[in-house]
Amino acid sequence: MSIIAIPSLGNGGLNDQMSPRFGRCASFTFVEVENNEIKAVKTVPNPAANAMGGAGVQATQIIGNNGANAIIVGFLGPNASSGLNALNIQIFQAPNQTITIKEVLNLYLEGKLQPITTSNVASHYGMGGGGRGMGGGGRGMGRGNLP
Repeated sequence: MSIIAIPSLGNGGLNDQMSPRFGRCASFTFVEVENNEIKAVKTVPNPAANAMGGAGVQATQIIGNNGANAIIVGFLGPNASSGLNALNIQIFQAPNQTITIKEVLNLYLEGKLQPITTSNVASHYGMGGGGRGMGGGGRGMGRGNLP
């Protein structure tokens, strides 16, 4: 028996779309498989989705705490990759396309997904756009005391 974790865009489940983002997905779908047959499906929300930082590490803990042996990912950062490797969780690369959990699981069961052992994006890849401050820089406009 094995448990495969797949990041999900919505509430999870076999009909949900796979999320390309690991640490900041909305939820994880855990699929228990035995003899290439689906035995159980469980979904777990990802509280790290909106974390200020460390989302990949927190998501890795969720994967480990739910007993996954393997994970299928789109984008995976270096900290998450290190954590998954430390937990001896096999990592498989999902195709770069919109795909359902069931479709990507079928590719995995057919042996059509490539294993990966390192990150495939830089740190903080999934954080999205951040504002850039445009402060005035403090220009002194005071008048000195003239005698």
